[in-house]
This record gives sequence, structure tokens and C-alpha cells, in this order.
Amino acid sequence: MTRIIKFLAIIALIGSIAWLVSAPGFEPALALVGSMSALVSAFVVEKRSKRHAGQHQSVSNSSMGIQAGGDVSIGDINRDKHAK
Repeated sequence: MTRIIKFLAIIALIGSIAWLVSAPGFEPALALVGSMSALVSAFVVEKRSKRHAGQHQSVSNSSMGIQAGGDVSIGDINRDKHAK
């Protein structure tokens, strides 16, 4: 999905550069800024989603696993009295 967005942003950037060169003005400059920001944000969103997708956890049958995106502080955890 991000490939399509990047491709469309590149096409819009090329088109807005061509528009600015052929008819210099305020509207083509705004189109250029908008297409550049769309392209940059596509890369930022992809980088951010890759960073969040990197978590993995393996827990054995007799264990309890807690996974979070940051620091976790665990106090007294009440476990079942029969599971020892």
C-alpha cells in the first residue's frame, strides 16, 4: 500500500514541478509543496510502522508474558493458588 502512495506522490511531484516550470505562480508552488510533503510523510509513516511491528514474544506454558511498547512496571501479580 505504501508503494502505491509513494508512486502517486512522486507522480504528483513531477507534475507539480512541470507545472511550476511551465507557468510560474503561486498555485503551482503550493502544489509542489503539497506533493513534497505527501512524499516525505509517506516515508515517515512507513518508518514508524516498521518500528512498531518489530516486537516478538515467546512464553512457555507455565509463564505469564506482558508486552508493551515502552517501559513496564509490574507490582504484585496475583496468580492462581493452585498453579505452582
